Amino acid sequence: MKPNQVVRLSLMLIVSFFLITGCNQQTGGGGISVNEDSVRAHILPIKEAIEYTTRFRSTRDTFYRQVPILEHALNLGRAEAFNRDAVAILLNQKDSSGAEAAGIRIYYGLDQGGQVRMVLVPYDAHGNDIINQLITNKAVHIPGIRSANAFSSEGQTVENGQRCPTLCANGSSGL
Repeated sequence: MKPNQVVRLSLMLIVSFFLITGCNQQTGGGGISVNEDSVRAHILPIKEAIEYTTRFRSTRDTFYRQVPILEHALNLGRAEAFNRDAVAILLNQKDSSGAEAAGIRIYYGLDQGGQVRMVLVPYDAHGNDIINQLITNKAVHIPGIRSANAFSSEGQTVENGQRCPTLCANGSSGL
């Protein structure tokens, strides 16, 4: 398999894994309402999901053995987790017409350390990204001290999920 095919396959598997974990909401119980018909196209049997993730790790590891420099330059990791609030704030976004977000798009990014990171952005019913300011800066202003400001009036998105490895599930799911 050619290196660019391995990278393409790897990225597709990462998306599949995130869709599996992100689309498995239950109806009822006061949670986020779900239209099961729109979820149906995203459902993947867990046995197949385990095959996907196992194949991904095997292919990734083979690729790293063949091209060792890429293990640090393009560190794909195993998974990335985002808490409920991070996902909810994206789904609560509205487009310029006031319509709620239709879903979340995942872009792949590469941080300064060579780790592939997922960048989550809400999108509207037409498939356009919704770029809004998600939270405001509530930093305390101390006279005479300039504060570092990671917030922007130009819009924000969600990243910095908890990467596996280091923070991983207990392995009982098989994924």
